[in-house]
Amino acid sequence: MTRPNEYRAYFTLVGEFDPADISRRLGLEPTSSWKKGDLNPRTQLERKHSRWNLDSRLEQSASLEEQVADVLEQLKPCSAAIRDLRVTVDGGMQLIGYFYTNYPGFGLDDGILSELAQLRLGIDCDFYYLHSDKREDS
Repeated sequence: MTRPNEYRAYFTLVGEFDPADISRRLGLEPTSSWKKGDLNPRTQLERKHSRWNLDSRLEQSASLEEQVADVLEQLKPCSAAIRDLRVTVDGGMQLIGYFYTNYPGFGLDDGILSELAQLRLGIDCDFYYLHSDKREDS
């Protein structure tokens, strides 16, 4: 049986900062974060930069468009602080899609694009097509 497609979206800030300072400035707790110099538990190597991430709260079955909208909804109360941070800190919206059954297409409406632009956020898409044309019952 083929797995259903999975989607994930998250806001990320990357640079040289203390993640606790970012949390304080935004008034939000990250889904994940680390500080430059922390050890990566998978590689045991030091992190080369700090990172602060805020994930969508939706299940991974929700579309990418819904995932992005949910992240933006969480960021609305701190939009001015994000615009200020983006002057000195790299950031963007990360989109990840694992396509097991088909590629459903991807698009963002003008409202979401406007919100991303106001926050000075680019989009990075990592899409993985994992569907096989080989029939499972053969």
